[in-house]
Amino acid sequence: MGRTSTLDDLDRSILEELNADARRSHREIAHRLKVSPTTVSARVSRLEAQGTIRGYIPVLDDEQLGWDLWAVVGIRILKGRLREVEERLAKDPRAYVIFDVTGDYDALLIGRFRDRRDLDRFVKHALQDPHVERSNTQVVLNRVKEDRRVPVQRRSAGRETAE
Repeated sequence: MGRTSTLDDLDRSILEELNADARRSHREIAHRLKVSPTTVSARVSRLEAQGTIRGYIPVLDDEQLGWDLWAVVGIRILKGRLREVEERLAKDPRAYVIFDVTGDYDALLIGRFRDRRDLDRFVKHALQDPHVERSNTQVVLNRVKEDRRVPVQRRSAGRETAE
C-alpha cells in the first residue's frame, strides 16, 4: 500500500515544473508559480530531504550510446533465494529495472543490451546461477512509450487528478 502524501498544491506545482525540465532554476520556477525564489528553494530542499525528489539525471539516448537492444526476461528463482539472485543481477549495468512479480516467474528484468550476442551472454550467465531455475526472454521490437517521469497528482474538488 502506498504512503499517504503530505504534499500541498505548491509542492505539486513545483514538482510539475521540475518534471517538465529539471534544469529550470528556482528563480524561473518561482516566477512561473508567482512565489518567491526562497520559497521554491526551501520547498525543493525539503522534498529532497524527505526523499520525494531522489535525484536529477539527464535523459540519454541509449541507442546513440550503443544500447541497441532491449529485452524483458522473466526469471524463476529457487524458493528463499529471490533477494540474493536479484541483488546479483542488479549489479550488472545491462539490468535497467528488476521487479518482484506474481505469476509464472518470480522476477522480471528489463535490460538494455549492445546486440543479440550481448543478450545471449547475459541470459546464459544468469542461467548458470544455481538458484535460477529457468528464464523466458522476450526481445523488445519497439518501445511505444517510455517515460520515467512520475505523474504529479493535484488535489481538485476533494479528489486527486493527474495532469
